[in-house]
Amino acid sequence: MVQYSYFPGCNLKTNAKGFEETAIAVSKKLEAELVEMPSWNCCGTVHTLTSDNIMKRIAPIRVLSRSRKHVETLKESPNQVVTLCSMCNSTLKIVNNEVKKDQEILDKINYQLEEDEETYETDMEVKHFLEILRDIVGYEKISEKVVNPLEGLKISPYYGCMLLHPEEAKIDDEEMPDVLESLVESLGAELVMSPLFKFCCGSYHIVDQEDIVSSQVEKIVEAAKRRGANALVVACPLCAYNIDQQQKAMARNSVGKSPIPVFYFTQLMAIAMGEPVKINYFNDHFINPEPLLKELGLIGRKKAK
Repeated sequence: MVQYSYFPGCNLKTNAKGFEETAIAVSKKLEAELVEMPSWNCCGTVHTLTSDNIMKRIAPIRVLSRSRKHVETLKESPNQVVTLCSMCNSTLKIVNNEVKKDQEILDKINYQLEEDEETYETDMEVKHFLEILRDIVGYEKISEKVVNPLEGLKISPYYGCMLLHPEEAKIDDEEMPDVLESLVESLGAELVMSPLFKFCCGSYHIVDQEDIVSSQVEKIVEAAKRRGANALVVACPLCAYNIDQQQKAMARNSVGKSPIPVFYFTQLMAIAMGEPVKINYFNDHFINPEPLLKELGLIGRKKAK
């Protein structure tokens, strides 16, 4: 069993509990256990584009420093901090790369850390859990753990912006990614390709310009549905919220706009691996996935005596 220092970030404890609980459950089954850092803070959410804004870089460096200390307490743990949130992954990776290249910036940040905190020595790597599944666990091992193949699910992968951009933070090829595609197929689901796999969901405009988000979401969902998808899979809590929440509004306000459920990739893994349905927190979804899963016989079946 390899243990990884896991940084949850803020949304995994509030709006995306099903993302976190399913990830932890399947990580144990795959012997790549996510172990939460005992002490952590917000990553800073969005990487600052201002090169001299040292203060905005303190939060991610503090996360990296605390993760490095955490690694020392774990079993067979590499010097890596693993994330689930696309934005956390991006912010931590970019800042980590910056300080590895600029000792002066690192020295200034280390000076700002608390006296009881260890200075950061740039010896950590930031990995998204999808990278661990692809590069360390492997799809063959994932397939071996499947006891409930996702037959009947026609899944369209949606990456959004942050998994594939910018260059120093991306986890896959920005034009032809395959990490979500390969994962979907390893779980026994049917893969449905959509050209809008990285079309922005509207991001934080949900706060002040909901009409922008609504327009973006409608295009994303309808493009997937036209190609036969009956569900979307995502890896970003903000993307999940925008697409899920806006579909409910679309279904209420528009004729003929039938919604499709949005899954985190770890929720699909948990269903396929026979984990309890309750850890998915489907009751937190705006579009409940359970009716589709029951219709396809993927949950709610009586076990044979």
